[in-house]
Amino acid sequence: MTRTQVTNMRRTTWMWLAAGLFAGLLLAFGLTGVQSAAADGHATGNESITLSTNEIDFETGKSRSKESVWIRGSGFTPGQEITLIASGAQGALYEISTCRWKTLEVCDPKKRKDGGGVPYPLVANDDGAFASSWLLGRFTRKNVGEEAMITILAVDSATYTNLASAPLALCNLNNRGEGEEVPDFCSA
Repeated sequence: MTRTQVTNMRRTTWMWLAAGLFAGLLLAFGLTGVQSAAADGHATGNESITLSTNEIDFETGKSRSKESVWIRGSGFTPGQEITLIASGAQGALYEISTCRWKTLEVCDPKKRKDGGGVPYPLVANDDGAFASSWLLGRFTRKNVGEEAMITILAVDSATYTNLASAPLALCNLNNRGEGEEVPDFCSA
């Protein structure tokens, strides 16, 4: 072989090797879900929420429930104010991260009997995480909540852009009448 042919073969080999490595990197980033911040600076693309339970004992028709659910979030923009919303079975949206006011902008935790989250306002810490407790409160009243699968949403408080969601089963576990059918989404 001549020297020109060997040099061209080496160059072609290196080009194919470089192209393969580049394609591998693109594939790796695509599969791992690495994303950057949105142009508005509010969404990282990696936001998620988890609940302390995926199923809660829910007695419908009760005037107020003392049951609560912890909602934890991560991957949010540090300092971002977040609103938590429960999407009811009929499609109605209920803001669940509010608090009843004692005085102007002073939240009274003793007035949580009507639901609402603590702390208020809900703001992601320096690591982009938060934790809040939602007391079901009046959500158990007739024609408000019912035995169903609902969705808990974390939205940006400024734009109401949906950032993350998690399912929650509201199940009448301890007060079911004898012979009453248990929905598929509830444990028996």
